[in-house]
Amino acid sequence: MPVLMNVSVFAASVVIAVTACDTPGGGTTAINAAPTDTSAATATTPADPDTAVVADTTAVTADDTAAELEPEVAPPTGLAILGHGSHVADDLVVEPLVSARDGLEEPRGAAFNPNVRDDIDELWIADASGAMVIWQKATDAAPVIRRHHGMGTEHFMPSPVALAFSTIGTVATIQETDWVTQPRSPEDFMGPTLFPADSSAFDGDSATHLDMLHNSPNSTGITSDHDNAFWVFDGYHGSITYYDFHADHGPGGDDHSDGTIVRWVEGQVRRVPGVSSNLALAQDGTLFIADTGNARIATLDTHAGTRGGAIGPNYDDAEMWRRTGVDTVTWVDMAALGAPEPTGLVLRDGLVFVSERTTSRVYAFGASGDVVDWVDLAPVVPAGQLGAITFDRQGRLVVIDVAGARVLRIAPAAH
Repeated sequence: MPVLMNVSVFAASVVIAVTACDTPGGGTTAINAAPTDTSAATATTPADPDTAVVADTTAVTADDTAAELEPEVAPPTGLAILGHGSHVADDLVVEPLVSARDGLEEPRGAAFNPNVRDDIDELWIADASGAMVIWQKATDAAPVIRRHHGMGTEHFMPSPVALAFSTIGTVATIQETDWVTQPRSPEDFMGPTLFPADSSAFDGDSATHLDMLHNSPNSTGITSDHDNAFWVFDGYHGSITYYDFHADHGPGGDDHSDGTIVRWVEGQVRRVPGVSSNLALAQDGTLFIADTGNARIATLDTHAGTRGGAIGPNYDDAEMWRRTGVDTVTWVDMAALGAPEPTGLVLRDGLVFVSERTTSRVYAFGASGDVVDWVDLAPVVPAGQLGAITFDRQGRLVVIDVAGARVLRIAPAAH
């Protein structure tokens, strides 16, 4: 834990040091010089008022010099959004956004829709009960909250635990599911589903889905790559799996044959049931992974490796293969921090923000994996309940309380 210096003690020590050093005007000379015999001077020389004034002025000059050189009180250190380095939530303002009374049952993933107008904030919340709860707030208007669950959701969005928006007006969900979700389909017939990012055209059902690919049951995280391509934390295969829908088949269609599925680093990541494992892709192609089951933040070079052999089962008649010659790298050992179950992960302002479930802490890591700051949110979200995190346009932190069925927004207190 970083050692924080008491600012008032530090300031006092600087004043003393300045007073003891040479300063213009000779003020400190009298302090450092040996005492003089003032009684002899008094006996032979009448007191001179002008001399006394000069002596008094010199003393004041020394004091003024010290005051001028005394540093101002240092501003708070650390990140404002994480409590200015205090590691406690006392310096944060917590605001509830969505709760069970709004239809939340088991919130697991959250993301703001980048496709809406600038005067609207729209937060999509993946609820593992089989729904999407959408919170929408226009400027100077009360928020509107709707729960979306339509006919066929039990297959197309049966247990959504994470979502990611594309750059072309679509959104993909991933499901933590390994059971039969529709007649005549096997238990492992599951993967990411593509929907329109327009909340008025979305219901999480068969009629509004745009595409679906089926090779990753029990998945727990997803992030966008480009267009309709996404990276998935594939809990069934212990892999990171790349999906590209290419052109979608349109609302309610079923032709998946133009899809591409590539399985990377099979067996190198591990799911924890009931805990989301979020991903984020940096501009240089580095994929950051909350590898929950291995108690670490891992990275994957998405430009590395070569094409390997085919994989299956191929339920979609899609192009499917394995990526070889590449491995994940442990970037941060979360167990060494006493925070063994990383779950939420977001890239922002050159930092990697990570939420950890068992301690309810949120960490910020620098480019080399060093801890820049962290905050303990256990008084706000009890330990064992903290889930995914995201940020709104104003830079406020949004966190999920999974067991409490709440979504909270956190901002720094005014200073």
